Amino acid sequence: MALLLVAGGIWGVYTVAGVTTTARFQGWEATHPFFAVVKTVLDGDTFVLDDGRTVRMLGTNSPERGAKGFGDATKILAKMIEGKPVWLEYDRYQDDKYGRLLAWVWIGCEGKPNFQAFDYMHLSNNESKPGLTENPEGCKEGGLVNEEMVRKGMAKRLFYKDRGELKYQKRLGG
Repeated sequence: MALLLVAGGIWGVYTVAGVTTTARFQGWEATHPFFAVVKTVLDGDTFVLDDGRTVRMLGTNSPERGAKGFGDATKILAKMIEGKPVWLEYDRYQDDKYGRLLAWVWIGCEGKPNFQAFDYMHLSNNESKPGLTENPEGCKEGGLVNEEMVRKGMAKRLFYKDRGELKYQKRLGG
């Protein structure tokens, strides 16, 4: 399945679904997709892309299955992203012990976002550059789903003190 996106004057055919395991944007390829369509939402912080890969949103933790708030958080996230295109931005950690991709999730971008490199924050050991507070170029009109889930009370902030700061940690209040 190919998706034609016309946004901000940028034309591009994005190959998604089971056709390929790489995301493509005007010839650029990555082993981790930066643009995809969400197939299924599993809970308030985890979803499956249409190529079968699972994504866990960075900096958030929503109620687990069976816990109070699980249904509401899952429904809110599904309404925001299920069946829709998302942009994925990576940080210090790109996957977890369960094999899920870890990402900041952007929606409603007017073009191709100009994300900082995944290692942008890293200085040395656990030392970091100052966190990002503004939307990236190409997504000034878009929204950060991770932040929206926290703002709506559907997820709590989740950061680890023994690890370096993440790009949008301060933006989420962490």
